[in-house]
Amino acid sequence: MARLEETKISGRGDGKVMYIPPMEPWGARLFAASFRSIGYDARALQEDASTLALGLKHTGGGECVPCPSTTGALLAAIQRDAVSPDKVIFFMPTACGPCRFGQYAKLDRIIFQRLGWEDVNIMSPSAENAYSGIDNSTRILLYHALVVSDIMRKFTHRVRPYEKEKGAVDALVEAHTKNLESAFSRADKAAIASEVSSTAKELADLAKSQTPRPLVGVVGEIYVRCDPFLNNDVCRRIEELGGEAWLAPINEWILYTTHLQDLLAREQLAGPRAIWAKIRNWLETNLFFERIERKYYELADPVLHDRHEHPIPEVLEEGMRYLPWQFEGEALLTLGRSALFVKKDGAKAIVNASPMFCMPGTITTSIFPAMEKELAIPIACNFYDGSGNPNQNLVPIMHYLTEPSRQSES
Repeated sequence: MARLEETKISGRGDGKVMYIPPMEPWGARLFAASFRSIGYDARALQEDASTLALGLKHTGGGECVPCPSTTGALLAAIQRDAVSPDKVIFFMPTACGPCRFGQYAKLDRIIFQRLGWEDVNIMSPSAENAYSGIDNSTRILLYHALVVSDIMRKFTHRVRPYEKEKGAVDALVEAHTKNLESAFSRADKAAIASEVSSTAKELADLAKSQTPRPLVGVVGEIYVRCDPFLNNDVCRRIEELGGEAWLAPINEWILYTTHLQDLLAREQLAGPRAIWAKIRNWLETNLFFERIERKYYELADPVLHDRHEHPIPEVLEEGMRYLPWQFEGEALLTLGRSALFVKKDGAKAIVNASPMFCMPGTITTSIFPAMEKELAIPIACNFYDGSGNPNQNLVPIMHYLTEPSRQSES
C-alpha cells in the first residue's frame, strides 16, 4: 500500500526519486533543488495537454482540475523516466478546510493500487500542523524557497509589462532562476541572497516604458491561480490586455496556517497551555517566517518597494467582514486580500481564479457581487477545468480600464 504521512525526509535520499507538483513555475523548481540538497533525486513535474488527458483518464471527472493535472504529470513522469514505483516519492501536501485538495493523496493511492504500484511513496505533510512533519533544517530551506519563488514571480509581473525589449525580463529572470536552483541544491543561503539582489538590480536597470498601467489583483484557489498552465496564463493575459497583474503569494498560505494555530489555541486551550501555544506561535512567526521574508524583500527593494504583502492578521480582519475565521481555508484569504488590493494597493480590478467545482471558489463568487458594489471595481470570477478560454471575460474589463490612457495618448 502506498504510504502517506509516514513517509519522512531522511536527509539521505535513500536512492529515491522525488517528484514535485508543478503548482508554480519557480516554486516547484526551487523546492526540487532544496530536496536535492539532502540527497534526493528531486524533479519538478512537467504538465501539458497530454499529461492532463492522462490524469483525466484515471480520475472520475468531477475532481477539481489540479487533481487530474498532478496525477497525470506524475504517471507520465514515472513511465517516461522508467523509475521503479518503489523508488518514487510523490510530494503531495494536504490541507484543512472545505477543499478537495486534502483528498488528492488518498485518490492517488487508489489509482496507484489499480496500476499495481502499491509501493509508490506519498509524502503528505499537513496544513493542520503548519507542515511541521518535515525535519526542521529542510523546512527552513523550503521556506526560503517559497519566499524566493514568490519574489521571482513578483519581479516578473512587476517589470515585464513595461519592458521595451520584448522577452528581456523572462530571459533575465530565467538565467537567475537557474543560478538559484544551483544555490538551493547546495543549501547555500549566501548565494541565494546574492542572486535575489543581483536580479533586482539588473531588472531595475532595464529600459522600461513609463506609461502607467491599471493594476489587477489576482486571488483565488492557490493551485490554479499560481499555475499558468491551468489558468491559461491569466497574468500574462492581463499584461497583453494592457494591465499589470499582482498575484497573491503562495507564502500567505504558510503564514495563515501558522496564524491559525494561534487562533485555535485561543479557542480550544486554557491556562499555561494556551500561553505557551501563543508564545510558540509568536516566536515562530516573528523570529522565523517574518525575519526571512523581511530579509529577501530588503534585497528586492529596487523593484518591489511598492509590492509588499500585508500581515496575515490584517488580511483575515478584512476577510472576517464576510466570513468567520472558523470557516477555515482559502475563501477567507481570497476575500480579505481582494479588499486590501483595492483599499491599500490601488488595484483597479480583481480576478478570482478557481478550479471548476471548487467549494471556496463558489463561496467567494457568491460574495463578490456585494464586494464589487462596495469597492466600486470590477471583479471577474473565472473557473478553470482545462478547457475553453475563461480569460476571455477579461477583454471588456481591461478595455474599460485602459480606455482613458488610450484617449490621452491620442
